[in-house]
Amino acid sequence: MPITDHKNYPFSFPMIDIKKIDPCPYQHRKYFASILRDGLIEPIIVRPQKKGRFQLIAGERRFRAIKDYTDMTNIQAKIAVVDDLQARRISAVENLLREDLSAIESIESTIEIIDVEMGKEPEYLTVGKTPLERVHKLLSKLDSIRVSKDRGSMVSKEAELLFNKFVKQVEMVFKNLPKPLKWQSFLIHDLILLTDIPSMVQEASVKHGLNKAQIKALARLEQEQKRVNVDFPLWMIHSLDKEAKRLGVPRQSIIKIWLAERLQQASV
Repeated sequence: MPITDHKNYPFSFPMIDIKKIDPCPYQHRKYFASILRDGLIEPIIVRPQKKGRFQLIAGERRFRAIKDYTDMTNIQAKIAVVDDLQARRISAVENLLREDLSAIESIESTIEIIDVEMGKEPEYLTVGKTPLERVHKLLSKLDSIRVSKDRGSMVSKEAELLFNKFVKQVEMVFKNLPKPLKWQSFLIHDLILLTDIPSMVQEASVKHGLNKAQIKALARLEQEQKRVNVDFPLWMIHSLDKEAKRLGVPRQSIIKIWLAERLQQASV
């Protein structure tokens, strides 16, 4: 069944009191753009909880906009009767299908979907403590075994069993993603942005919606950074400070991101 298929979940579409809706525990996004310009295009998705309350599954951005910037007391919602794993899947898929997702957020949502699907296998859950750790370790092991087999090297019986048990499942999960990927490519080109890039760079990339090339350029700049004294004209300092204040970041962050964009453009 495609991971995006929600038809097997029972839904209803009532209006719900905003005060009865609790935050989504599966939402990892930290920055939300306003949707007031376009309005509530689609209903949010919630699931019923005890004492007549509801838990938000998808639509955090829509919910926050309505709650914080309008006088509405009720909001239309899809009520989905789903378990924890199904709720995680719906939340991750809805996130991944957003057009304004940064590269880091897209990778995080993909990891969440993979972890949900692979989590049906108890042995997988013992690989690591977090979704990122589990996905990274499993894919790394599979790739190491694959490389050894391709080279004609001997692999242990344990490694052979692990490969045969998980590789087909992994291939199917990646094939059925909302945006299909090859697991080897995801391991090499995407996961490193979470495992090898400093958290400060990750946070900046999410806030400014940077793509993969820009994130790598910013990380390279951060790593190779040497203090250089530069005399900026007063008007430029005022402009930098104004933009930094608007975005709520230090002036240095604006300079670094600008340099990272120029480095990325120069490397094309």
